[in-house]
Amino acid sequence: MIFKNRKYFYFSEKDLTYREVKHFGLKTIVTILSSVVLMVSIIFSGNYIIYDFLNLGYDRINKIVDENKVLRSQISSLTQRFEEFKTDIDKINTQGDQLRLLVDLPKLDKDELKVGVGGSILKFDSKQILNNSENALSQINDIADKLSREINQQSESYAKVFQKYNYNQKLFAALPALKPMDGYHSTGGFGKRMHPILGFFRKHEGLDIIGDVGSPVYASGDGTVEFGGRSGGGYGIVVVINHGFGYQTLYAHLSKVLVRSGAKVKRGDLIAKSGRTGLVSGPHLHYEVHYKGVKQNPIDYFLNDLSVSEYVRNISKR
Repeated sequence: MIFKNRKYFYFSEKDLTYREVKHFGLKTIVTILSSVVLMVSIIFSGNYIIYDFLNLGYDRINKIVDENKVLRSQISSLTQRFEEFKTDIDKINTQGDQLRLLVDLPKLDKDELKVGVGGSILKFDSKQILNNSENALSQINDIADKLSREINQQSESYAKVFQKYNYNQKLFAALPALKPMDGYHSTGGFGKRMHPILGFFRKHEGLDIIGDVGSPVYASGDGTVEFGGRSGGGYGIVVVINHGFGYQTLYAHLSKVLVRSGAKVKRGDLIAKSGRTGLVSGPHLHYEVHYKGVKQNPIDYFLNDLSVSEYVRNISKR
């Protein structure tokens, strides 16, 4: 020890003698250490209270703590908005499925939804995001990306719905759904029957509508006139309309054609006058419906609760 074998004395005025200082070395060390601790405490306190002149980072730590509080608040706000977005998207998905059914499109199945959002149907847990703060931003970016892909998928789905709707509108307008002339017709007129002129059974691939010569004949659907004039095969004067979508109609035994080839016609447009041209026993309209080259029973397409004259009156009021 530094103070080993050394003695220190002080003069006592009370006793007027020199007295030995006991444990002088230990007391000196304790005093020095206490002074150092006091000075360090004063310096650090002043550094914390006044300014971080020692550059120990107290200010930066406080800023980080404050920024962390702000970030957590922002994350909480974002997660709430994402929950609202997800709720809105779920409603859009439901409405989209209903619209798809309305235009005869199947619903988006789960496999399509998985592909749309990147492998799994989007699920949302805001508490998990806040509890896992280290990966919060990464999870939020992932959710935002999936929401974006789901929105894009629904946008594409709505585009298909709109496209199918337009297709359906054109298809419905083209369907030969209107009985082309007022008059009596037999429900069993399509198929094999006794030919009134030839006197033997023959396949009758159309429908005969009875009417006087000169009765108005109307287009049964929208389309383009392919032919209008005299034909062979006992049909006499005919009009042929191509409706698109695989449909074609034929109007035979006419007395007069009122449209020219290549003309665009709408359902209910006057196209001809009925007659008795060709191989017939009396005045009537022979009417055929073809789909992709195969002759159909026209009755299967008629709107039986609406006569052609009633339809024409209704569209004339528009």
